[in-house]
Amino acid sequence: MVKTLAAKHKQSSAWVYRRYARKLEDGRRVIVVTIPRDPPKKPLVAMFGPHSLARDPKATIKDRKPCTYLPRTELVKRLLNGKCELCGSVERIEVHHVRKLADVRKKYHGRKPPQWVTFMLGRRRKTVVVCQSCHRSIHVGTYDGPKLN
Repeated sequence: MVKTLAAKHKQSSAWVYRRYARKLEDGRRVIVVTIPRDPPKKPLVAMFGPHSLARDPKATIKDRKPCTYLPRTELVKRLLNGKCELCGSVERIEVHHVRKLADVRKKYHGRKPPQWVTFMLGRRRKTVVVCQSCHRSIHVGTYDGPKLN
């Protein structure tokens, strides 16, 4: 943090220590930056170093709250389903991914997009789980497969 402040002010680290260093009652040096504000408001005070950063080998982990997030994403669930979202095949499942939906939308602007593009744009997803044959035909540009599931 000292080097960051020094770079911000285009000064040396020693200058930062001379300007912002303070000593606590227990003898530790800390960096204190105070920004004064209008009289009804208290000044903003940022202090770096009041707590020791030394490792405490006797520290224990307190009980954590149970996990509240869902461990599996939608894509993982779709992959575990094991079916091609385009033709329904269950063999050699892969994921087709595009970088930006906006790029896909722009590519087919003014003309009828293939069904896989309509599927992705309709679900607002950059991925579609497909079988290997559908994936190859998407990349070659010849996909005109069966109606989507």
